[in-house]
Amino acid sequence: MRTVSSMMFGVLLGTFLLSFFVFTADACPAGSDLEFQRIGGGRYGGINDRQFLTVSSEEQWEKLWGEINGNVLPLPPTPFVDFDTHTLAAIFQGLQRSGGYSISVESVTEGEDRVAVRVREVEPGPRNIVTMALSSPWEVVAFPRTEKPVIFTCSR
Repeated sequence: MRTVSSMMFGVLLGTFLLSFFVFTADACPAGSDLEFQRIGGGRYGGINDRQFLTVSSEEQWEKLWGEINGNVLPLPPTPFVDFDTHTLAAIFQGLQRSGGYSISVESVTEGEDRVAVRVREVEPGPRNIVTMALSSPWEVVAFPRTEKPVIFTCSR
C-alpha cells in the first residue's frame, strides 16, 4: 500500500514539475536579455489604474510624464530619452489602499518575434505593518528600440 502511494505521489509531483517548466518556458521565450535603464519610479504616482504601456515618441512621453506627476507642483523636468534608439516600458500598479506595494521591471528579453518585459509586483501580507496612505506604485525603464511587439508578464 505504501509503495502505491509513493508511486502516485511521485507521478503527481513529476507531472506538476513538468507543467511548471512548460509554462515557464512559454511565458519567458528564449532570447537575449536586453539591457534596460530605470528612468523613474516611485510609490505615489498620479496614475490610478493598473497599466502596462510602451512609449515610443517624445510627445507620448511628455504627456505620460505629466500624468505620472499630476500630483507634484512644480512639475519636475521630463527625463531625456532618445527615441531614435530607445523605447520605454511604463508600468503602473494602480491605486492601492495602503503602503507596502511595489512594482518593478525584472528583465527585458528579446525573442524571435517579440520583446518580453518581466514585471514583479509585491503586495503586503496581512500581518505586515504598512503606512495608512493611498499609494500608486510605478516604474519606467528604457531599453533598445525595437519594432517587435512588446508583451508584459507578471510575477508576484
